[in-house]
Amino acid sequence: MAITPTREQFTEFAHGTRDGEIVMINLLHFARPERAAEDTTADPGADTTGAAAYRDYSDQVIKMVEARGGRVIWTGRPEHVLIGDAQRDDWDLVALVSYPSRSAFIDMVTSPKYEEAHTDRERGLDRTVLLACEPLRSVLAADATTPTTTTTTTTAQGGPADA
Repeated sequence: MAITPTREQFTEFAHGTRDGEIVMINLLHFARPERAAEDTTADPGADTTGAAAYRDYSDQVIKMVEARGGRVIWTGRPEHVLIGDAQRDDWDLVALVSYPSRSAFIDMVTSPKYEEAHTDRERGLDRTVLLACEPLRSVLAADATTPTTTTTTTTAQGGPADA
């Protein structure tokens, strides 16, 4: 599974026209010790687990996110797959990261400092999903301009009727 977007995926995202906040949902599966041990670029004696490599990436990138007005909203470890394929959906970490705009995200991921930090991300993950999300309040605000009609039917007893 890819660790970086395809050229087509990145181009489509970059050409999006909606302004405002972008929230990235990161689903992360760390490289297992056997894969991380194959890494010949790691310092001898360093913790070479995927989680450690991703932590190195994260320590650098959080500063870059914050420098562009973004923030980490939430991180957590999934406990159980309630709906889905328990084998395929066995993520190690989920992170929600907010950026003030699409351009702030693009500015970060195209910077030389990010490209350097990204090598730790590549070492740390064996698969990932990154979902760019529009905050719901933007959708609700757009829908608020559409008038809606509500009718209430009452029963003979004066209460609302079941639909």
